[in-house]
Amino acid sequence: MKKMLFAIMILLLGFSYTEPAATASASVNSGLSPDDGLILTYSPSFSEPSKETFHVKKEDTFTYLYNKKSQHFPELSNVVYIEDEFGLSASLGYSDFVFVSAPNSLKQGTTFIQSDHYDDYKVLVENTAKTIKVKAGTFNNTVILKYPDSSRVYLAKGVGIIKTTNAAGKVTTELAAVKAAK
Repeated sequence: MKKMLFAIMILLLGFSYTEPAATASASVNSGLSPDDGLILTYSPSFSEPSKETFHVKKEDTFTYLYNKKSQHFPELSNVVYIEDEFGLSASLGYSDFVFVSAPNSLKQGTTFIQSDHYDDYKVLVENTAKTIKVKAGTFNNTVILKYPDSSRVYLAKGVGIIKTTNAAGKVTTELAAVKAAK
């Protein structure tokens, strides 16, 4: 009976829900920002449809992604993650555009409110245990956040955003390569 009521609630809210794999954790508490020293290549990238490579630098709770060919380098990072006891946020470093602003504990099937400058909206933690394949490889226990317009952000532990899709399911950002710095 509880499952049926839950399913009806999900349908009314307009979300779909995928159950976790039996062996995976259904809750993620931290570690979704990129590890220090990684070199991440995206194609398409966050703010342009071309390929872009970022060097990851961590400073306390901040993680900066720098494109050394960017007009903003070295003064501004291109992407900033902040991960602390309150949660995770990921945004463009030179604007106020926020990809993710989520609480610290992400439990599959729950929702949280994400705010931008104009509106508040409910985001579904659609999955915390999905295996996702992108150009850079296969990532287990990926966190999938589903927004009210059906766009999604896919996050992997120690790597951060590995993919974003728009409302139609078209890939708008995809991780193409991951390397450790030399």
